[in-house]
Formats: sequence, C-alpha cells, structure tokens
Amino acid sequence: MAKVSIIIPTKNRPDLLKRALASVINQSYQDWELFIINDSDTEVSINSSDSRIQIIKNNNKSGANGARNTGINLAKGEYIAFLDDDDAWDKNKLSKQVKMMDSSNTILSYTGKKIIYQKNNISNIKYSYKSHFLSPQFTLLLHNYIGTTSSIVVRRSLCNGNINFDEELHSLQDYEYYLRLVKKGSFMGIPEGLVTYYFDDSIPHISLNKKMLFYSAWRIFIKQRGIYRLFILAGLFVIVLQKIYKGIYYKFI
Repeated sequence: MAKVSIIIPTKNRPDLLKRALASVINQSYQDWELFIINDSDTEVSINSSDSRIQIIKNNNKSGANGARNTGINLAKGEYIAFLDDDDAWDKNKLSKQVKMMDSSNTILSYTGKKIIYQKNNISNIKYSYKSHFLSPQFTLLLHNYIGTTSSIVVRRSLCNGNINFDEELHSLQDYEYYLRLVKKGSFMGIPEGLVTYYFDDSIPHISLNKKMLFYSAWRIFIKQRGIYRLFILAGLFVIVLQKIYKGIYYKFI
C-alpha cells in the first residue's frame, strides 16, 4: 500500500495534465499512488504505463470538488496530496512534506508557491508564502493564508467520508475546506516555493467569476456557527477583495 495518495482532477486539458503528471512521476519520493479523476466525457489518455497511476471517471457532482471527493473515496494512503492539472510540483515537494508530517502530529502541511502569470506569451514570476499568527484557526478567520490545494498534504484519516470538499462551491472551495480541517488539529508550512502555480490569461478561471465568488462567500458564511460567523465576515471580505484585485491585476500585467 502506498503511503501517499495523489489526486489530480482534470477536464479537457491534456497538455496541462501532461505537465502535472510529469512533476508527479519525477518526485524524489516514490511511495505514492495517483488517481487522475476525469471530469469530462472525453477519454483521458496518458503516455505512461506506471502501475501506480489510475484514471477514474468522476462519479460525484461535476466539477473539481466532486472529482477530488471521488479521489478521496478511493485513496488508501496515510496521506492525501492534491494537484490541479494546471499546476506542477518541485521534485522534492512530497519528500519534504512527508518528512515533516512523519515527525509531527500536524494534520495538514502546505508549502510556498512560485506563481507564473502568463499573458501574451510574456511571463511574470513571483513567490508567495504566508504563515499564521496566534493560531492557524484564528488566522484563517481573517484570510486564506494557505492558498491553493496543490500545496497541501493532509492525513487521510480526516477525510474519507468525514471532511470532503463542498461540491456546491465553485470558488473559495479551498478556504472552506481549510476552515473545517483546522478545527481538527494543527497546520504546518514549508516556506520554499515547492508548487508552481500557473495563471494563464488565455484560460478561463471560474474562481474569478464574481457571481460564483459572492455565492460561495455567502454559503461559507451561513455554514458557520456561533462566534465563528462574526469573525468570518472579516475574512470573507478580505478574500473577496483580493480576488477582485487579482482579476484586475491579471488584466494589466
């Protein structure tokens, strides 16, 4: 049984999937299984005969969250790692995160990321890493300091039928997922940019759709209980502003 179960949701992006898959195969840590979850009616084919790789049809609600949940239900490893099909990993990402989690009781580890903005065949690069202050839970109530799910590794015991992704959300799904996970234990980060996050202006990004963004913010708000509902307003306000700012920034870089 592999120690790390990797889940890649994909939909009609074979060239991007090829890049993501290569970054998994090239990992220095090799004790993994990979589920490529196809969220499309079009068949997915890969140029690999690696027995650790399975291509599975999404059997939940269409969308990245349903695909992730399909993978979670199949996972058998001690840890689960997520990778979007348009992102890629540094070759030492898994080895560093597994080492951290093996030597601690953290339930989630995350890494910094290298962000590549691509527009009109011109690339701009920046690095991003944020840590918590006071506590991970308090910091998440103010903003999503972890970022993309492509950076995280979580303990499988907290997932499988327990904490899955909200399939009604098309934006802020990572933030909502972290809000529920953080109530179960501690998070730890690795500052290195071990994930390359590509933002290509030519590819539609559903997370920047304002209607879906506001719907998701409202759904996250009403799911909170007690004092968390009061605090989360600040966090959602900050995140929505950041999303809108990014949408404007991407147009002018």
